Amino acid sequence: MTLLQETPPRPTERLLRTVDAVVATPPPRATIVLALVAAVLLGLAVVVVRPPATPHCAPVATPQYPDRTPLPASDPVALTVGSIDACSTLLPVGLDDERRIAVPSVHTPQQAGWYRLGPTPGALGPAVVVGHINGDGQEGVFADLDDVGAGDRVAVSRRDGRTAFFTVSQVVQADKDAFPTTAVYGNTPDAELRLITCGGALDRSAHRYQDNVIVFATYDGWSPTRP
Repeated sequence: MTLLQETPPRPTERLLRTVDAVVATPPPRATIVLALVAAVLLGLAVVVVRPPATPHCAPVATPQYPDRTPLPASDPVALTVGSIDACSTLLPVGLDDERRIAVPSVHTPQQAGWYRLGPTPGALGPAVVVGHINGDGQEGVFADLDDVGAGDRVAVSRRDGRTAFFTVSQVVQADKDAFPTTAVYGNTPDAELRLITCGGALDRSAHRYQDNVIVFATYDGWSPTRP
């Protein structure tokens, strides 16, 4: 899947007093089975209540040192986007044969990559992280990137033992044929972050999405990375 089009510059009491949907201790399995059988025999509808999904990523905290002064360069090792429960280690990527930014294998769509030829996250300039929306019949690490909004927070742990924190300023969806190259890759006066994935309609004949979703975020401090 082509990610980028442009080349970067560098139951109630009436029935057996059924318990509430939320209980402190789950009843024995036999009790659940008997209750369901009774409900079926009485011709009542059985509603299965599913618990909410448990986040699998660590929450994104606030920086211990809220200082927007850019950090020295240091390779990033992992990323978390708290609002969409997305996290991944970071694989360095460069350019492909057509001099477009490369992406991790579509067979490992949960793997994100950082553009190693640009600034590192937390350092001066626009650091870039890319990821798939899907691949190989699975959701990608950035499947919900278009749900991110201004004010959401992103954390990037770095090899130097610091975790850099970023606040999202805007989210843009752009046609790949009109990719905002300068806005994404151009020089900035501070440390910034871009998260990029595919979006828009899927062109099945070309096996590619027509747009890119781009998250813009600004660095706002760091904390020591927990061991």
